[in-house]
Amino acid sequence: MDKKTLIVILAACAFLFSGCGVIFVGGAAVMGAGSVLNSALGADGGEDGEGDGVPGGTVCDPGGEKIHTHVPGVGAYTVTEEQMGNAAIIVHVGERTKVPDDGLVIAIMTALQESQLRNINYGDRDSVGLFQQRPSAGWGSVEEIMDPNYSAKAFYGGPNHPSPPNPRGLLGVPDWQQMDKGAAAQAVQVSAFPDAYSKWEGVAGQIVGRAKNIKCDDVGLSGDVGKVIRAAKAQIGIDYCWAGGDAKGPTYTEYCPSGVSKGFDCSGLTLYAYAQVGITLGHYTGDQWNSGTRVASYGALKPGDLMFWSNTGTVGGIHHVSMYLGNDQMIHAPRTGKTVEIVEHVSKNRYWMDQWIGGSRLLKNSSSGSGAADQVSDGTND
Repeated sequence: MDKKTLIVILAACAFLFSGCGVIFVGGAAVMGAGSVLNSALGADGGEDGEGDGVPGGTVCDPGGEKIHTHVPGVGAYTVTEEQMGNAAIIVHVGERTKVPDDGLVIAIMTALQESQLRNINYGDRDSVGLFQQRPSAGWGSVEEIMDPNYSAKAFYGGPNHPSPPNPRGLLGVPDWQQMDKGAAAQAVQVSAFPDAYSKWEGVAGQIVGRAKNIKCDDVGLSGDVGKVIRAAKAQIGIDYCWAGGDAKGPTYTEYCPSGVSKGFDCSGLTLYAYAQVGITLGHYTGDQWNSGTRVASYGALKPGDLMFWSNTGTVGGIHHVSMYLGNDQMIHAPRTGKTVEIVEHVSKNRYWMDQWIGGSRLLKNSSSGSGAADQVSDGTND
């Protein structure tokens, strides 16, 4: 058997058993792909199609029972945790900037109509984000608008408008508080469907009432932590490819499944996200484990921290890396046949917590979210 054939066989073994970990073939690091064992155990830990999570690095606890109501012209309507998390950002930003309650309701009405309160990176022409604001109309860059903290400030406008003087935000509309709420929303959005906002007023009022009581940490987290999290979350739905991903995004490898043109593996996704703030990580879990400052306990994790998982409870058994989003959520590239996804309620998932070995912090996690990690450990598992 020649050396090339041996390497291929050993790489195939890594594919089956190593997750995203590292094995060594002839002294070279070889990254494992998603394992058959993971598939059998249900490693994704979440329901397919769910888990868009809370955007922009903000940590909000949706809390309480879901809102179930009726929306005129729409019918029965249930507000999801994702929507409540986004609503909490909009409401808390408004409260911080002293926007009256009527303005909070108008903002939620607008986001419900424009994006269904989802922070989406597509829309009509160049529209993106919660409010479907257009870079070409002066609302800001795509990156700025995709930050819910920024887009909420831009919608409200007034003295805290991040991109004055035009387009005007709600507070820049003369006598907006005397207007019908739907008309006030239209005055900001200038939509081709001016009557579309009013139907959301009832549920928007309920959402605002609930969102005011939602606890949010680091509302509108910006800086490098926010950039890293937004970069990772922008890849949701991208296919898994063993050894895929670099500083520029998903890549094609010979291990991509049939019909898949490009993708990420677990360490490729985290490598890409951190490259967006100028931090270079190796494309294997062992290198990433040794980067930054150790976070020993799950409870000490902060948004943006890397999370590591071991089959053996030892550093040598590390096979997977993911990123903590806050609110007991993580984002990762799971395994072949899956796509980049968010896993919710990680601490309640026995599959994951049986493999938890520790985290790594590469950035400060302050309200500004910028700077390199302090050289102070939360403990060590080494």
